[in-house]
Amino acid sequence: MLEVGYLSLSSPVAVVLPWHGRKSGFGGLFLLESFDLDRTSLEEIEEALRDQRGGLGDSRDTGKDKAAPLGFSIRSSEDDGPIMDAARMAGKNLYLLEIDFSDEDDPERMKGLVSKIKSCGATLSIRVKPEILQDGMVAELGRAGLDIIHLDLIGMNGVGPKIVKKTADAIGPKIMAMGDVGDFEDAKALLAMGADMISLPSPEPGVAKRLSDQVSKYDDQSGWYNCPKHICSGGDLRGLAFCCPPVKHCPVLGALKKAGFTPESFVQKKLAFAKGTPLEKGDGTCFGSLVWCCKITKPCYLRDAALRRYGISGKEYIRLKKDLAENLLRP
Repeated sequence: MLEVGYLSLSSPVAVVLPWHGRKSGFGGLFLLESFDLDRTSLEEIEEALRDQRGGLGDSRDTGKDKAAPLGFSIRSSEDDGPIMDAARMAGKNLYLLEIDFSDEDDPERMKGLVSKIKSCGATLSIRVKPEILQDGMVAELGRAGLDIIHLDLIGMNGVGPKIVKKTADAIGPKIMAMGDVGDFEDAKALLAMGADMISLPSPEPGVAKRLSDQVSKYDDQSGWYNCPKHICSGGDLRGLAFCCPPVKHCPVLGALKKAGFTPESFVQKKLAFAKGTPLEKGDGTCFGSLVWCCKITKPCYLRDAALRRYGISGKEYIRLKKDLAENLLRP
């Protein structure tokens, strides 16, 4: 369902566990945390990862042939040497390496580490509290090669989706959101604003599997598991895939400015993507092409008539819109 660096995830639901705690039998990714490199050796980390892998016998319940990827989250003092050793170990064994900056406020060190670690070839996540993210920092981390920004949103009292949207609109790394997720609707609120993954800290047995099954079912039915809201309904920039041409004053103009488009360049890029695809069709729709049409969940008899006429399913339509969104926001 999701590719991140050398990781292949069958589910966007990650399970975060203390390395000395209980094992968990299901997750799209397992992330062992609380490794302090000032007190813990790489050998101890590797042993904990092997122990976690050995406890995943229940992963057969997913119906997948491959076991879920593993990762580990570390902290360290000012000495970057142990971090680089951990990065080389992670890259060699295809683990996700996470640097936990959630209790720190040192953006310069963070940015410097990303470039150094990526030179080792490791797939890298950085966990942060959103308040330390300065303007332009998310995009800068993405340009440095960061694969995942892990937002710690625990206790944010419902503002988590807005923070995810702001981070997504910066067009940087993939987003993993750790929030107060109790059910699918909580997860969907974060996914619809641009989160690529949801992380669950020490979930109760069965929670990760249930949530993952619900996300998978939604993806099978809709064609896009983290489909955004429309821009005019407060969605993130991926929602530009559903926007009309900017022919009147509406929220799309602000979104275009944020994304670096002029109205003219936006129209040209959308039409260029649509050319030769089913989205180019659309006689009888408002603007003569499905590339300008809205989400399948919004009632529109003109769009639906065009989809029936051309034999395009709702799921195929949404998958095409997903490809369009990725094309529009690609650097």
